[in-house]
Amino acid sequence: MKKSRLRLFKSTSMLISVLGIIMIVSTIIIAGYIGISILSSEITTTISLDPYYDKLAVLKSDFNNLESEFNVSKQNILKNSKDNEDKYVTAQLQLIRAESAIDDVESAIKSGKSTEEIDARINIARQKLKIASDEINKLK
Repeated sequence: MKKSRLRLFKSTSMLISVLGIIMIVSTIIIAGYIGISILSSEITTTISLDPYYDKLAVLKSDFNNLESEFNVSKQNILKNSKDNEDKYVTAQLQLIRAESAIDDVESAIKSGKSTEEIDARINIARQKLKIASDEINKLK
């Protein structure tokens, strides 16, 4: 009788140990799967937003070019008539609006907005840059 109880105890404890090991291994596998899934999702999102970062870089470059043009013409304009001063203020305001639109694009990209939203903001930024460019050209 004692031997049968001892065998039952051994088999039960062995079964519990095996089940514990199986549960630990399955938990590790599930956690690894979830981790890899999250990581691949992040990589996919980053890769899909790369073209937008390129467009943002072009917008910033265009803005910097406009701003440098504006700064070069600043000295000549302020020396001349009141009309030129009004054009100067208008051009400066349009540059600020363009910069704000570019910041909106950057914000949309970083916050992971939809591609339609990012495209819309890029188009708005391009329009603002065009308006600013036209105002700066009026100064010349």
